[in-house]
Amino acid sequence: MAPSPSLRPEPLPSEPTPSSLTVVHIPGATPEEADAYWLREVYQGDRLPQLTLRAVLLGSVIGVITCATNLYAGLKIGPSFGVAVTAGLLAYATHGALRAVAPRLSGRPLSPLELCCAQAVASAAGYATGGALVSVQGAYLITTGHHPPAWVLLPWTFVLSALGVFFAVPLKRQFVDREQLPFPTGTAAAVTVRSLLATGHEARPRLRALGVGGLVSGLVTLGRDALGRIPYAFPLSGSLGGVPLERLGFGLETSLMTVGAGALLGLRITASLFLGALLIHGLVAPRLFAAGVLPPDGGVQDILTWSLWPGAAALTTSSLLRFALEAKALGRAWRGLLSLRAAPPQPVDALQVPRRWVVGGVAVLAPAAVWLAFAGFGVPAPHAALAVALSFFLCLISCRVTGETDATPVGSLGQVTQLTYGALLPRNVEANLVTTGITVNTASSAADLLSDLKTGHLLGANPRRQFLAQLLGTGVGAAAAVPLFYLLVPDRSALGGPHFPAAAAFATASVSEVLSMGVSGLSPSLRMAGAWAALGAAVLTLAEHVLPERARRWVPSPLGMGLACLLPASTSFGLFLGGVATEAVRRLRPSAVEGRVIPLAAGLIAGEGLIGVAIIGLQSL
Repeated sequence: MAPSPSLRPEPLPSEPTPSSLTVVHIPGATPEEADAYWLREVYQGDRLPQLTLRAVLLGSVIGVITCATNLYAGLKIGPSFGVAVTAGLLAYATHGALRAVAPRLSGRPLSPLELCCAQAVASAAGYATGGALVSVQGAYLITTGHHPPAWVLLPWTFVLSALGVFFAVPLKRQFVDREQLPFPTGTAAAVTVRSLLATGHEARPRLRALGVGGLVSGLVTLGRDALGRIPYAFPLSGSLGGVPLERLGFGLETSLMTVGAGALLGLRITASLFLGALLIHGLVAPRLFAAGVLPPDGGVQDILTWSLWPGAAALTTSSLLRFALEAKALGRAWRGLLSLRAAPPQPVDALQVPRRWVVGGVAVLAPAAVWLAFAGFGVPAPHAALAVALSFFLCLISCRVTGETDATPVGSLGQVTQLTYGALLPRNVEANLVTTGITVNTASSAADLLSDLKTGHLLGANPRRQFLAQLLGTGVGAAAAVPLFYLLVPDRSALGGPHFPAAAAFATASVSEVLSMGVSGLSPSLRMAGAWAALGAAVLTLAEHVLPERARRWVPSPLGMGLACLLPASTSFGLFLGGVATEAVRRLRPSAVEGRVIPLAAGLIAGEGLIGVAIIGLQSL
């Protein structure tokens, strides 16, 4: 029986086994053989320190940093980014710097499992609590004109994130241990931990790229947002359809965050963003100005106010169609759970999170979520309870799809909830958004836990201790993310401008409004644009699904095309530049992408995010 996880000091580490430093797939002809191999050759949980106080504190500090950067990036660009690899790099670099300055305080080098633990705390804080605040709570502010009180939003964020962690526990044995789904981010994080601890020679180029990216991006942000010495964008000269390019939003932004984000998103999505910007801002917008649909002296914000609706139609159609096409994932997940319950117990089961922990956690958190939805947001208790129950089944799909593709489909699942409650509670926008928040937060938190458990599984970590690290991270994330959200977005006027376009928030709000008032409340031009956008998104989504891999990469991404309707053209262009740069490096020197380009891109995002948050904080004093 494994010892109870704790924060007490553990014995000095011995050398990790060779398998825990190399294996990326646990061998075995049957699940039982794979379990036996993992327990014998990979498991390190009783030999190496893992859930230590210094690992938790280090992960918490980095979690606050990743929380700030993810919130800032989500409000500025839209997509959320997994922070597991970046958190591992930051934990290694921070502890290395501390050892150089105060060796007695820092102690011996981090073990692989301590680094894995710190990464899990930081990942839970930075990723699992940020997406719902950016999209759903941003939409709540847009719709209602006010924030929910802190006594509601703080426990709401923690309870839902923690509930997602508990929901994911029963899925771990099937998805991570038995099926060994790839969970690419989790696998990449394990490889990163190994390479960081193998030799300093491998770690230095990554850390240097991360530092350079953060420094350059931070200095540019300081010169632009604090000192006013750098313009926000350099507008392009010329015109389209008789409208100056500057009024259409075409320019070269000085935000390096968009370039870094584009490097992580890849060429296909960023090229689709640029194509969508050319279509909406370059072709459609001049016609709207000429036809008098938009004011003759209007600009970028008028275009975005109009294009929000076709963009939301495209994103919603694509998301719902993806959900329908991925219905098999739910069947596979459910069958896997049933077969797992029928399987005889294995020795490795003694290391898993006990069933009584899961039952007890859900028994406390589920009623707490229902009560907060009722007392804080006015959602009828039966409808809130149904949303909690529905979120478990949507977590099944979220974890399955994340494990297979590394793309967490929280947008799709959130819009399924919006559609469901549009029928159950018509004309109740607030209830629609609140129940959507339940789905988005739990699904993202569940998928994040399994990605981190994949990392720990490959490194030989104790699953119980990693679960506790993830649970601690959700508390750190809620405590950091909610005050930061209030700081970055003090009121409704902070959203919608060039600084924070808040694409995800406006898309979520628009879907709720349509479900509340119906499409009859939209102008004929918007209804027609929405219909064409929905049709185009459906065609592209089906093409992605049915075409072979070689042809699929030439199909524009419906996600990118829809998101382009919600962002200024200059932002889409910056994202495209990042995607082109990464593809150029991939073709010229493939090995440099993982070792230098990805850490550099993470640094560009983190540098602007941290300095941007600091500037806003100082200005609010």
